[in-house]
Amino acid sequence: MLIRDMTGIDRAALQKLVREPGMFEPREVPVAEELIDAHLAGSTDYRIHLAEGVTGTADPSPRILGFVCYGHNPVTDAVHDVYWVAVAREARRRGAGRALLEHAERCVRGLAGRAIVIETSGRPDYRPARALYESCGYARVAEIADYYSPGDAMHIYMKTL
Repeated sequence: MLIRDMTGIDRAALQKLVREPGMFEPREVPVAEELIDAHLAGSTDYRIHLAEGVTGTADPSPRILGFVCYGHNPVTDAVHDVYWVAVAREARRRGAGRALLEHAERCVRGLAGRAIVIETSGRPDYRPARALYESCGYARVAEIADYYSPGDAMHIYMKTL
């Protein structure tokens, strides 16, 4: 697996990944695409790195397995937010999410970042994502009930680097 910076030639593949059923909520898709476009336009507010490799399917050619999007929170001295870690369904549970998150941590350290914050849903289908964050050393520091919608809490995780 190779982790690399996103380039313009990756836009269509990343857009396809973002639009995979169940990957993002419909209201999140335009936000994800906006961050992709901001990164491609040269913004350093949103950095996107891709995991590229083979999925073990019949097609042996490398493809985008997932991506991480992160950036400095401008109201802090050196805290960064991970906006998304997304992994294609056929590539899940193979280490891509962990590799992307660890790569983002290394990059944030290189930018003199002191911590990373991740906000995520409390829905049952997000349990694997929350387990990933916890296994990577993130602590759940807050929960806001009914944040995304009634019954869907926001869980906030943080890791000091």
